[in-house]
Amino acid sequence: MTKNQIRFFIVLLSPIIILIIGNATAHIFVSLLGKWAWLGYFVVYWSMLYIFMTLTGKRVDQLSWFQKSQGSRLWIFLALVMGLISFPALLIPNFSVIQSVTLVIALCVFALINASFEEAFWRGFLLDETAHLPRVFGVIYSTVFFTAIHPVNLGVFSKIQAFDPSRPMALVPFLIILVILSLVYSLLYLKTKSLRLPIFSHILTDIGNLSIFLFMNMVQV
Repeated sequence: MTKNQIRFFIVLLSPIIILIIGNATAHIFVSLLGKWAWLGYFVVYWSMLYIFMTLTGKRVDQLSWFQKSQGSRLWIFLALVMGLISFPALLIPNFSVIQSVTLVIALCVFALINASFEEAFWRGFLLDETAHLPRVFGVIYSTVFFTAIHPVNLGVFSKIQAFDPSRPMALVPFLIILVILSLVYSLLYLKTKSLRLPIFSHILTDIGNLSIFLFMNMVQV
């Protein structure tokens, strides 16, 4: 195999490695930190995303991720609408759980960091690295693993995102929403040639679904 082939193989393998190590990490931090397990998990998760992007990514491509968005202003509207969907679904019905200013600040900081890292990896990195293949391959590949991360890894400490054998179909609506979000984020990136709108939409989504409150099982669906 040539260096480029080995590099591409590592790129394709990276989501699987992240899934496996992330699951083990989540279990470890649940036993160590309890409801704060998400803190330890995400430090490791973000680190893995950064390592793969740094070791196998092309620096020139990465710099272009944050350029000014191109195309129609309708993409801004789509990003806004998708980002706000979670507000009436989760934030408004669970607004009473927001009683700590510290956690609200942590939620906003988390949303900014997580959206930036995830969009850089799942959209920018994977879609760029598979650009020589039919575009649909990269979009589907990214979407499958981005969706799987939630029940397989986050489901370890977040009951709402966990698979329940007694209710095997309970996660289907949640997974469908994740697939739709991933497809829209991919569309926004490919159409605007920038990660600005996907990150903006993702930040709104993480805030609207009360992500860290969700991880600590303080949110009801």
